[in-house]
Amino acid sequence: MNHFLPLFFWVFVGLSCTRKANDNSKPTAVPIKLITHKEAIDSLRKDTTAPLQPLKITELSGETATAFFTDNDLSPLLFDASPEGGYSNRFDGFYGDDHHRIEFYFSEVKRDSIQSNVYHVAGKDRFKKNITPFTGTITFTKLATFSDPNLNDELYQYEAFELKEAYISEAIFELKENALTKGSGIFSGKMLMDFYKNQGGEIALWYFSANTPAQASGFKFEGTWSNYKNTLTKPVVWARDLFAFANNILTDFSIGEREVEVNKKYRHLGWDNYWENDEWWHDGPAIQ
Repeated sequence: MNHFLPLFFWVFVGLSCTRKANDNSKPTAVPIKLITHKEAIDSLRKDTTAPLQPLKITELSGETATAFFTDNDLSPLLFDASPEGGYSNRFDGFYGDDHHRIEFYFSEVKRDSIQSNVYHVAGKDRFKKNITPFTGTITFTKLATFSDPNLNDELYQYEAFELKEAYISEAIFELKENALTKGSGIFSGKMLMDFYKNQGGEIALWYFSANTPAQASGFKFEGTWSNYKNTLTKPVVWARDLFAFANNILTDFSIGEREVEVNKKYRHLGWDNYWENDEWWHDGPAIQ
């Protein structure tokens, strides 16, 4: 039990502090390191050498899911609205058949005032040097509870954790880029998100079960981009923590655990400047 406290705080405090920069501050070119929690995914496992057992999943009825979405605003899981939000709202992904890097930034996520399972999203994406604004929706369609037989139940009772229930959610998304922007189109597909509620009623993303649909990434968007003429379609995937499953897409993509290093053979796919603190989502000129 003694090893869990520092690891717990490395994951949640480290992520919340290291990845954030003031969204309203002047962009800087000071290099920073973006931290992944990949090292901690197995931290609750009973036996990290044993094969993973299937999760025990209980899908909730439509009525129960509707009541949950009505009672719980999930926007804080998708968007950090604090003044220190910044990098917490920027996500990495793979785009196209060559899995080139693409970035997404959420500038706003709000729950619909009538349909509690619908969230309105605004932001920007960056592919190579092209930055394009978008707006759209995330609509939750399914909700399930789950227990993970691979985990040590004793750790659930730790006072800094106090797990009450863990959830798997599924949503459909559609993000429409500004049609006036050259080469714009629509991102659409499925969003998968794992989260938990503690005994105090607070919710947070869940990162400790590698065999959930979101693959321990917190949340994962997976689908396609299509141009407005419907003549070109490309695959896309991005996540809260892409590095949780990136090696399943590109072999040996990341090297290391907590402070990841992108394999040199993939850096030409947009990862050569990964460590730069480039706040490209600002409307003003970015410092390169």
